[in-house]
Amino acid sequence: MLKSVRFPLPITQAIGAIALMLSVVDANAISLRYKFKVDSSGPRMYACNAGIMAQITNNRVCYTAGTTNTCTPTSCSDADKVCHSSCVCSSSNGGDYLMNYGKLKWVTQFPGSPADSSRSGSRTFRGTSGTQYEQAFTDADAWSKRITDLSFHLGSELYSAKYFVDICYNGPQIEYFEDNVATNFVLNFAQAYAIDALYNGKTPGENSRDGMVIGQGNYLTNANVKVEAFMTCDLQGAGTYVYARNNQDKYNTLDNEASFVFGSNQTPVNASEGAGSFFASSAPTTLTGTTIDLMKERTITSNSGKTPRHCKIRYVFTETNWNSALPKLRAWEKEGAEMCTYTEITEPLVNQ
Repeated sequence: MLKSVRFPLPITQAIGAIALMLSVVDANAISLRYKFKVDSSGPRMYACNAGIMAQITNNRVCYTAGTTNTCTPTSCSDADKVCHSSCVCSSSNGGDYLMNYGKLKWVTQFPGSPADSSRSGSRTFRGTSGTQYEQAFTDADAWSKRITDLSFHLGSELYSAKYFVDICYNGPQIEYFEDNVATNFVLNFAQAYAIDALYNGKTPGENSRDGMVIGQGNYLTNANVKVEAFMTCDLQGAGTYVYARNNQDKYNTLDNEASFVFGSNQTPVNASEGAGSFFASSAPTTLTGTTIDLMKERTITSNSGKTPRHCKIRYVFTETNWNSALPKLRAWEKEGAEMCTYTEITEPLVNQ
C-alpha cells in the first residue's frame, strides 16, 4: 500500500513566513527621539565698591591736653610769665580731611570683563575734596569687582569721616519678563552691626581678629557713628535694558542701570532709568553694639515679571561728633571698630 510523504517547505518559503509573522508583530510600534534645553542661573551677591569723604568743619576746636576742658591757645612770649599752656587745637581750615583714606583688595567677578583686564589687585582711595565721595571704582566698573578685604584709616583731627560700602546683587540670567513669568522679590533685611576694637599694643586674645581686640575701645562712642542704607534696582521690563540679556543679546555683561547720584547733602538718590524700586532707610541710626534693622521686608516686585537684573545696596557710616556742641579731638590711642552689614533678598512663597 502506498503511503503519502510530507516534504518540509523550501527554505525560502520558511524565511518568508517568519518575516511575515515579524511584520505583523511590529505593525503598531512607534518611537520618538526628542531633545530640549535647560537654562540654569541663580543670583549672587558681593561687596563691589567703597568710598570715603569728609564733612569740612571749618571749625577750630581746642582742648587742654588730656582733659575735656576747652581752652584758648597762647604763644610763649615775655608777656607770659609761665609758659606751660598745653592747648591742643584742630585745624582751622578743614584740611584735615586729607588724613582719611580707604584701601581694599579685589578680584575680577566677571572673567574677561572689558572693564578691567587684570584678575585681581589692590587700591587705595582718598577724598580730594570735602564735599564728594572718592570711590574705589566708578559705578560702571564696580560691577566687575568683588572686594575681598576692606578697611578705612582715619587720621583727621576731628571725627568727621563719612564712608560707605556697596553690596551688589546680580539676578538670575533667566528671561522672566519676556516669558511672562511673575515673581515676588523682597529685600528681607538690610542690617548693620558694629563692635568696638582696640589695638594700642594689646596682646591679641581669643576674641581678636587681624590684631584687633574685639569688644574693647571707645571708637563708636567717641565718633558717635551713625548708619543708614539705600537700595536701587535695575529691573527687567523697565528702562533701556528690558531683558536679562543686554541689547546685543549677550548675557553675563555689566550693562545695568542700578546707580546712585548724590544730592546736595551727599545723600544717595535714585538715578536708575530702569528702576522700579528705590528704598532709603529712616533717619541715620546710631551704632550702639546691637543689630539695627535699617530696611526690612521691602517689596521689589509683586506678582510681576520685572525681576531685578542688578541691585545695589549702599551702607553709609557717618562720624557725627564733629557737629556736636563740644566736638572731641580724635583720640591718639589707636582704636576702631569691626563693621558688619547683612543683606538678604529672597523670592518668597506667597499666596496665589
